[in-house]
Amino acid sequence: MTSIKLECKNANNTDLKQAILIGLDETLIALEESFSELTKDQVHKFPIPGENNIAWIVMHCLDNLDDCAIDAQIGERLYPSEWRWDLWECSPDERPKPGDHFPTPPEMLERLWAIREISMSILNNYNEQIMTEPFNIYPEKSNRADLYMRTIWHTNSHIRQIWFLRGALGIKTASPQQHWA
Repeated sequence: MTSIKLECKNANNTDLKQAILIGLDETLIALEESFSELTKDQVHKFPIPGENNIAWIVMHCLDNLDDCAIDAQIGERLYPSEWRWDLWECSPDERPKPGDHFPTPPEMLERLWAIREISMSILNNYNEQIMTEPFNIYPEKSNRADLYMRTIWHTNSHIRQIWFLRGALGIKTASPQQHWA
């Protein structure tokens, strides 16, 4: 699956479930679009001192999507959680840096596609009542819809960082596209 040059879909008669489906779909497509045609060297470079690289950002997003859109929903992750994709727990010497091992774009795409398939399947099986009923797996999130909103907007903020880093690397082969209107 490629997200480049997809036809824009229209959001019509949207309820909460449909809005979250649209948001998750847009986010997963936009994440794929942000790195899918890049080389291993491009995603592994650190173009801005003190900032993360594209590979780390993608893996951080995928880890968060697996956590909020799969594990928090059904109680089981698709991939094991790895502390290195979460900077909250890292000391300065544990932060991502040149020379660290990072997945390649094809490896990240494979993970993204698997997370897409499972997360969309789970969401398709929900109704609005299930999405909005009290759900206390995370104390700061009151229902399943909150978890989806968290991971959608969290990932979107990181997608903007990826496009910024693409610019810093001088990559001008593509630009973000609109997938929903």
